[in-house]
Order: sequence, then structure tokens, then C-alpha cells
Amino acid sequence: MNQFKRYPTWLTRSLPAALMGLLLVVVITLVSGVFPGFAQAKIPVTMMLASQELPSWKPVIAEFEQQNPDIKINAIEGPSATNLVEDLYTSAFLLGDSPYDLVYMDIVWVPKFAAAGWLMPLNDKVPEDELKDFLKADLAGGSYNGNLYRLPARSDAGMLYYRKDLLDEAGLQPPNTVPELLAAARKVQGADKVKWGYVWQGRQYEGLPAMFVEVLKGFGGSWVDSETLKVGLDTPESIAALQFLLDTVKDGIAPPGVTTYQEEETRRLFQSGESLFLRNWPYVWPLANAEDSPVAGKIGLKPMIAAPGFESGACQG
Repeated sequence: MNQFKRYPTWLTRSLPAALMGLLLVVVITLVSGVFPGFAQAKIPVTMMLASQELPSWKPVIAEFEQQNPDIKINAIEGPSATNLVEDLYTSAFLLGDSPYDLVYMDIVWVPKFAAAGWLMPLNDKVPEDELKDFLKADLAGGSYNGNLYRLPARSDAGMLYYRKDLLDEAGLQPPNTVPELLAAARKVQGADKVKWGYVWQGRQYEGLPAMFVEVLKGFGGSWVDSETLKVGLDTPESIAALQFLLDTVKDGIAPPGVTTYQEEETRRLFQSGESLFLRNWPYVWPLANAEDSPVAGKIGLKPMIAAPGFESGACQG
């Protein structure tokens, strides 16, 4: 079974091809640049993958190795939290004896890694006509000082997951606004169908601002005004965004421990059937729909909510 068929078609586009293209570009660079004259030998190439993503990568790696028998991809299982992955990379590169040949990295690490000289420029490795297939924002985020250092294997964006079976049972549609989400959460919680209405990432780590910038956008607020460059966190809109999150905890819609949760803690709560709504990334979809998942076939996902009169936003990862 194709692992990628478990994602919605609008989410995947050409995911396997993109992943294999990324592998091929960087691996060929490594084989020809690091091992000149030995391109025909079986070359081991090592990369680190988050534990929850490894199952989706295995068929891609297998297909890549079948098409490129002279290359062996060694996938090391890494932590789930993105900040821990960054720490592992940073420590390895600083020590100067990194085991990683490919860097599967978050988009926000590019300036740090490129400025330190840890990444190889890809400008002359990818034909210009192939770059047009990628989102411009992805390529811009993967560039530093005019050089391209990162090709997107996929586009991550914050999404709202929901229990479609429970919403249908309650006669409700998936929410588009904050009041609709809160009303649905109260109704389904009040019927003792779930313990929590909405879970999000509140721990002090990289995922917290990624989550909060979406809420800011949905309330018309901003971190920094793009025109005046003034900090916007003290505006009425930004304060209302923060108040929304505080109220979910105060009103019992989100658990008190949400301020200690990262992606995986929230996913487990949602996947175990304890929450009606979840803010998380696309990686949750195949896990929550796995055969052994209590909510398999019972969930949906959609763009993030917004306050009435404002547009929703999603953080790109």
C-alpha cells in the first residue's frame, strides 16, 4: 500500500517525488564531491529522521535505493521535538565530526546553519526549470545571502484537526471562527463525549511561537508591524489573541497542562479520543488514521480558525 495515500490528495501533491528529488540532488553532490572517482562504489549516506516520520520515509528510501543501487541511505531515528533535533545537529557540527551527510531541517534553521558554514550551497545542483515547481516562499526560506541551501521535501503548515464523527453527532459543522470552535467544544464536552475541547502547543520551545503566530494572524494582530517595524504584541488585537488561549485553559476547554505540551503530547491526547480539536502539523494525519488508532476514519482537518472578520493564517514549517 502506498504510504502517501493516507494523506488527503490536496496535502501531498508530489510528495514522494519531492522527497526522492531532494535525496538525489544532495546525495549526488556528496558522492561526486566528497568521494571523487568513486561514484560507482556503494556509498553510505546518513540522515536523521524524527521517530514519527520514519515510517513514511521508509518506502521512499527503499524506492530511491532501488533506483540508485550504488547509494545506501542510513536513516537514524531522532527525537520528535524540533528543538532537540536542532540541538543534536548543532552539537555534531560544532564538534566537527558529524555523522550526518543529509540535513533534514526546519526552515527557520537555514540562516544559522548557513552562516556557520555547515551547509553546502545547492544553486548549481538543481536545474532552474525544476525550481519553479516549488512554492516561492519555500525557496526563499531555504536561501541565505543569495544562496539556496534547503530544498523543501514537503510544505508544513499548521492545521486544525477535528473529530468529524462527534461534530456530525452534535449536528455541527467544522468551525471557521473562534466563537464556533468554543461553542462546539462546550457542547461536545457538555455531552461527556470528550474530556477536552481543544489542545495546542504551549510549552516554551520553538513550537510555541509557531502556534501563536497563527492565532495572532487570526485576530488581526502581529508580532512586528511589517511596515513600521514596531512591535505589535501590545495592540488590542494581539492581546485578544493571547486572551483566547488563556480562556481555553481558564474555561476548561484546554487542559491545565497544555502549557507543558509539545506536538506529540497534543497528538496523543487527540489520537486517544480525549480532545475534540487539535492544532498540529500534517504529520498527524497518517498516525491518527493508522489501523490501531482509536480515531481512525473519524477525523478531518482544515485551515486554522480566525476571529470574526479576520482571515486565518498558518505558520510554515
